[in-house]
Amino acid sequence: MSKRRFSLRLQDHEDALLRTLYREFDITIDQYPQRPDDFARFVSTWNNLSGRDDTGPDLLHYMISRRKDNKGARKGWEKLGRDAGGGFRTPQVDLNEEELAHLDAIHEEFQIASDNYALNSELGKKLQDEFARRTSRILPSMVLAAAMITRRKAGALATLRPKATDQDLGFSDLDEVAN
Repeated sequence: MSKRRFSLRLQDHEDALLRTLYREFDITIDQYPQRPDDFARFVSTWNNLSGRDDTGPDLLHYMISRRKDNKGARKGWEKLGRDAGGGFRTPQVDLNEEELAHLDAIHEEFQIASDNYALNSELGKKLQDEFARRTSRILPSMVLAAAMITRRKAGALATLRPKATDQDLGFSDLDEVAN
């Protein structure tokens, strides 16, 4: 059974500080996996100013979770607009067709949403190790996560199977339903 990942717990003044840093850095949440140096600088600045010791994946998970939550006192996460990122262009990861096929196969076999590789360092390492095993090419996990996210947004990845729940029948033979 998979364990649920909980978001960081920030006090109101810490949340306000993180939002201020986000606006000051002027880099959208989706760009950070593609900009590891800027993200490391963001995380370091956050930890220095807040006195905390949070990881990059934890901060990214917090911001993405807030962006998806439009209810409650915090009302989601602010959008920076199309001009954010200082003219940054998404770097194209130079993957050949065979490597892309391996990335797609990993996505289908692992059945893990592409964002999770950027949000969870253990999953990112798992992706990196499996990609290296299959291709003999070592790339940073954030670069692979960014490539997978880009392929998902372009509609190139297969849709993940729905997760089984306790209410699912889970039968393996259609004849069992009739009985």
